[in-house]
Amino acid sequence: MASPIALAVLVFAVLIGQFPPITSANDNHGFRASLTRMRQHFSNYSAAVHRDTHRLAFLARAPTTNTTTTPALQALVENGAGAYHMSVSIGTPPLTFPAILDTGSDLVWTQCAPCTQCFPQPTPLYEPAGSSTFSKLPCASPLCQSMPSPFRACNASGCAYDYRYVVGFTAGRLATETLTVGGATFREVTFGCSTANGGHMDNASGIVGLGRSPLSLVSQLGIGRFSYCLRSDSEAGASPILFGSLASVTGDDVQSTPFVRNPAVPVRRAPYYYVNLTGVTVGATDLPVAPSTFGFTRAGAGGVIVDSGTTFTYFAEAGYVMLKQAFLSQTAGRLTRVSGAPFDFDLCFEAGGDLDVGAVPVPGLVLRFAGGAEYAVPRLSYFDAVDEQGRVACLLVLPTRGVSVIGNVMQMDLHVLYDLDGGVLSFAPADCTTI
Repeated sequence: MASPIALAVLVFAVLIGQFPPITSANDNHGFRASLTRMRQHFSNYSAAVHRDTHRLAFLARAPTTNTTTTPALQALVENGAGAYHMSVSIGTPPLTFPAILDTGSDLVWTQCAPCTQCFPQPTPLYEPAGSSTFSKLPCASPLCQSMPSPFRACNASGCAYDYRYVVGFTAGRLATETLTVGGATFREVTFGCSTANGGHMDNASGIVGLGRSPLSLVSQLGIGRFSYCLRSDSEAGASPILFGSLASVTGDDVQSTPFVRNPAVPVRRAPYYYVNLTGVTVGATDLPVAPSTFGFTRAGAGGVIVDSGTTFTYFAEAGYVMLKQAFLSQTAGRLTRVSGAPFDFDLCFEAGGDLDVGAVPVPGLVLRFAGGAEYAVPRLSYFDAVDEQGRVACLLVLPTRGVSVIGNVMQMDLHVLYDLDGGVLSFAPADCTTI
């Protein structure tokens, strides 16, 4: 089908698989793709924390109701360590490249030739002049107009953009192309053709944004639901991602919680996937979580985002202080605390020099959400060895100011469903190889 939907779909198509052109979230079709986790080595834990810090600085910017000054479109540049890649093809003839799956951003983009300033990538640059299906997006296009005006310009190249972030930038023009994800091919998908970029993408050539704003892949395709199951680092092999009718989570262990809207963003599909974290239990102790602990401020700061592009989990300062104190009090006299500074973690302990971290006596962790959903977090998703020898193990939750984020490590070995039409996030423990 021809529409500004197609380019975001290309990234989507390589991602998934066997979906004929999709035009409606109500179609009875579905498609799937595979995700590969990058950089699973211990030495990359610190790098992941650094990247997360830059990402959080961007995510934490309080939105406002003024869409002319606040970016409703997100196109993060600094990304990589701990990210999940999927294979996408673009153009005619097709060029295949690895792209980062990102539920916390919206733009589907890749680097394009001629490139005036580009980061190193593992594949050749996409060359618009060499593709018979490339087309510039007119400035009058609704998708061009959906970009925030401070970052959008109309010039001889068409609908141009220039996004500047805490770390990194991307600039180029919007265009349409044929995209293939898995075995599914989509025509006229709108994407960002970036010719100047600053940042680090850790062996990826672009990003596939699955956020909630108009330019994201799922919005362009009209996809009403998608799901993924991220295999844990100890496992080898790819992780599945499913779209449309193939995306469902079933069984007796399914938990569900509604997405919530940031009160400062009065639109149905504001960029991020917010949920309401109502309680935290450490061991047998319920932390005194108040509505304000993880809630929004009047300006729209705070809240809790479920995000595939952030590696670890981050609690707003008030919530983290309670969490840390509960772990310290319940491990006192049982574990020896050591400095986490060399690894960029905060709360760390001696782990005995073996890699059987499951034998370290730390309390359990349960997260509770609005609607009655509970998540008993697996041990290695919140506490793990961070060095080669297994002598130091750390709490994989860190403090942050403003927005809290549930990152991809805490989502491992879960089948997570984003039901956009129903406004619900569902999840259940899963063996990802069976999805």
